[in-house]
Amino acid sequence: MAVLKWVRTLGITLPIVLAAFSARGADTVKLGLIEPFSGPIAAVGRDTLEIFEFFANEVNQRGGVLGGRHIEIVPLDNAMNAEKTTQQLRKVIDDEIRFVSQGVGSNHALNIIKFLMRHNRRNPDQAILYLNHSAVTTSFTNELCSFWHFRFDANVDMKVAALATQIGRDPSARKLYMLNQNYAYGQAFQAAAQRLLAERAPEAELVGDELVVPFGKVLDFTPYIAKIKASGADTVLTGNWGPDLVRFVKAAAEANLDVAFYTIYAGIPSSVAGIGAKDGIATQLKQVTEMHENDALYDQQPADLLDTYDRWRQQTGKSIYSERMRWTIEYFAAALDKAGSDDPALVAAAMEGMAMEGPAGPMVMRAADHQIIFPMVISTMTEDVGRPFIYDGEDYGVAFATDGWIMSDAIELPTTCEMKRQ
Repeated sequence: MAVLKWVRTLGITLPIVLAAFSARGADTVKLGLIEPFSGPIAAVGRDTLEIFEFFANEVNQRGGVLGGRHIEIVPLDNAMNAEKTTQQLRKVIDDEIRFVSQGVGSNHALNIIKFLMRHNRRNPDQAILYLNHSAVTTSFTNELCSFWHFRFDANVDMKVAALATQIGRDPSARKLYMLNQNYAYGQAFQAAAQRLLAERAPEAELVGDELVVPFGKVLDFTPYIAKIKASGADTVLTGNWGPDLVRFVKAAAEANLDVAFYTIYAGIPSSVAGIGAKDGIATQLKQVTEMHENDALYDQQPADLLDTYDRWRQQTGKSIYSERMRWTIEYFAAALDKAGSDDPALVAAAMEGMAMEGPAGPMVMRAADHQIIFPMVISTMTEDVGRPFIYDGEDYGVAFATDGWIMSDAIELPTTCEMKRQ
């Protein structure tokens, strides 16, 4: 009778146990993506979401993580507003999401870093890990470094080091005018450029250096164009991005300003679409990135990665722009599997020092400050390309062609980080 009772109990319990195990196996690992999906730069946020969902699906299609679990991207709209960023972080806590990513706007990244440092210190059993794909203010991996923050893009100083190195190689860049946005990121760009130009482009003279009101407030760049003309500049060096960069470049082209634009973010797809081929070529528009589709190294990438990029273009009608967002997902997936757990502390420990092969050589997540290190390429907009830029199915007839590569040893700058782990 006792044996029969045990068998009957097992008959009831076993399906429940198996169902629970099956449900656990089907659980997703949620990654909250806090970006502006509404407001003036919603296009940048939506493009970011599309990239994250695509590459998360690539990981899921090849078997997922932790023995079959899928990565789920949870979009959280901050509308480029500080208060809404904080609200979304509270929602992340309430919804028991243990990983977040963000990159559009360094002021919001700073909010996230400070919020999570407080939260994780007070709630170690509910810790949240921040994967920063594009917010580049240098201090985030220097004096503000945190065990709970990893950056998958070069910081401002590294990007400016690459630009300054290329300017030093460019015999036509002799009189430079700088124009940047007056907030943490723009100020960091200005300070880095003042220092690094002196070191790496000593023959270039800085003939103008201005900060403009914070992001999105300047609607008419004509007065600045007049100042640049009066200065005799042959080159503009700017960290401006989004609508500010679009307005700036178009105003320069309309005024027939004969200068080359050295930028960090000219290649953001929505910006290229906004600027257009004619104005981009007229201003000799340059960018610094981790790769672009028309570089000679592109076709040397692994066949499966090239197939992935082909699927991206076919599925989205867009050129691939940001390798760093793919890297964010790939590092995340690899660290989950290496840790054998979705515990944020274990995932963070697994990610420290992790290396992967990049387009032009190894890329390494430096353990000392959680700053990724990799080679970068400078390129200029041109019509002479094999793969023209496409956006929302429209072929713009232009793309970027390589000026030169800046290898890791030229941009791996020292850090002041004093990491406190957990």
